[in-house]
Amino acid sequence: MKKLARYSVYLLGLLLFVGGVLIFVGRDGAPSRGAFSGAVSDKARVNVTENKEAGPSVVIGSLEIPVEVASTSAAIQKGLSGRPSLDPDRGMLFVFTVPDRYRFWMPDMHFPIDIIWIDTEGTVVGVSENTSADFDPENPLYYVPPIPAQYVLEVNAGFAASRGIGVGDKTSFRLIE
Repeated sequence: MKKLARYSVYLLGLLLFVGGVLIFVGRDGAPSRGAFSGAVSDKARVNVTENKEAGPSVVIGSLEIPVEVASTSAAIQKGLSGRPSLDPDRGMLFVFTVPDRYRFWMPDMHFPIDIIWIDTEGTVVGVSENTSADFDPENPLYYVPPIPAQYVLEVNAGFAASRGIGVGDKTSFRLIE
């Protein structure tokens, strides 16, 4: 009887562990932003050119958007979570080492955003507009690009529509290698 109880405890522990992993791992094993691992290691960083007058930016058409760059696992996990706001003309660029259908969710977000999905060639492949800052941990809403993306640009909600950013737009990166 004691042996059966001990195995039951082990089995329960295993089930809780597996359940936790499934909650934080994206579709087909692709990790979600909330528990990101895999495609970016802390050693795989974007090389940002140091320039005191200008920082890194994403250029879409004639629009230049100053960005913070998230390229490590820790920075990608954190994203914009916990911040009260984002400067209206700025964004955060997530850089992954390989293109994939990364899932993003909004735990601890305090404002809605637009998510602009960019492929390896620098083409906008999707725009998730006005993503909700409301987060239900029991039923989280995930945002996923329509096709694999290597770069993800987060900006304030309404930014993409007000500036005419859409699928097919070409992007380039300034001071980001």
